[in-house]
Amino acid sequence: MSFNLTPKTALILITSMIVFMLAQATWWIIFIAHLVDEKVDLAREYGADPETLNLIRQEEISRQIMIGLEGVFFLILIFISFWLIYQSYRKSQELKFHQQNFLMAVTHELKTPLASLNVYLDNLKSPKVAEDTKGDIYIKMKDDIRRLNGLVEDVLSAGRFDRADFIPEKESINFSSFLRERIEYLKHLASVPQLEINSDLKDNIFLSGDKKSLARAINAILENALKYAVNDHPIIDIRLKSAGQYLELSISDNGPGIAEKDLDNIFERFYRVGDEMTRKTGGTGLGLYLCREVIKAHNGKIRASSKGDGKGTTFTITLKKDSSN
Repeated sequence: MSFNLTPKTALILITSMIVFMLAQATWWIIFIAHLVDEKVDLAREYGADPETLNLIRQEEISRQIMIGLEGVFFLILIFISFWLIYQSYRKSQELKFHQQNFLMAVTHELKTPLASLNVYLDNLKSPKVAEDTKGDIYIKMKDDIRRLNGLVEDVLSAGRFDRADFIPEKESINFSSFLRERIEYLKHLASVPQLEINSDLKDNIFLSGDKKSLARAINAILENALKYAVNDHPIIDIRLKSAGQYLELSISDNGPGIAEKDLDNIFERFYRVGDEMTRKTGGTGLGLYLCREVIKAHNGKIRASSKGDGKGTTFTITLKKDSSN
């Protein structure tokens, strides 16, 4: 028989225990104060003089203060322990929720291209389908296979970062040209004719990095921007500038934005805003996590910012330039 507490129920339970312990501590303080009075009264009955009675009272008060301070210290330790246990439990429940979301997302991400491939294969077998149409089907099948391969690569990469055994194979990269290639990739990926991409890229900015992993990281940000941009007229702004020894890349969209409470969490593994049962956009919650890990492996930083609901999101990446170029 399993007993599963929600974080809210756990908080109520821990709060109740703390209140009970405080009540017990208050009762003991009152009880000990009565004991001091009883000891003084007993000494008075045996004929102790006022000076002795005062000395007994002072000694008892000092002893009770010492015991009280020790009790308060241990109470504080217990309260801190309760709070740490609650925080650990809450985080484990959040991780469980995001893992469940991840499993549901992966199932959906696998089923969609597999179902498409099944339909495409049936069409290819049909003699009624024209040869030029079969050529289009072949291209679509390649895209679905690319999606499946990307999903598998994301899961495997997440495992590598978990084991901390990812080592970038660095080479000198013209990051300006590299970004133009990523923009062409985004245009090829997009099926929205109204897509507007505004780019302002400073020429000939070089860095030393792993081209394959950086491509996956930048692609993840661009795909994220495309996914959440306004459907009828998506706008993506890409800016690359030099800032001393560093380069700064910013990618902005005109989507719904991200709530402030979620900004610190979106780079965590499996984290996606909302519930998988009601979410309309695809994804597994690994893209931004892998992006952050790739940037960290290159000793860089990534952050997200949003001005509020309906005002889009901006991702900013900072990396050190290659000084040899």
